Amino acid sequence: MARRRAPRAAPEPIRATSMWRVDQVFLSRRGVRVEVICSLVNDRGGLRNLSVVAPTDDPHEAVRHAARFVAGKGNVSSARQARVRWAREQTTTLQDELIRDEALEDEFQDAFEDTLAEVRDRMR
Repeated sequence: MARRRAPRAAPEPIRATSMWRVDQVFLSRRGVRVEVICSLVNDRGGLRNLSVVAPTDDPHEAVRHAARFVAGKGNVSSARQARVRWAREQTTTLQDELIRDEALEDEFQDAFEDTLAEVRDRMR
């Protein structure tokens, strides 16, 4: 007698409209430029990273450049409480890994919100 399989549940569809938020931002030097990696999470627990190499060696300008890049994506809704840190390779002591750069966090937040407001204005 053939054994019957239990009916499979349909896989949950991928939501194309999933909104993302910036959780952490990591900086690292790449020669004379700064690479910025933004760690994004969505409302469903998904995780992805966006990486951009800023055309400058100034960390403040690099963070602003990355914020404009990420906010311009269209499906990143927020960057509140995003933590900005230097990547592990850039730290010299274990204590350096724990230090957040609050000035850079403010720069990122301001540039992100400004760009997001511009994007929303264009969509109206």
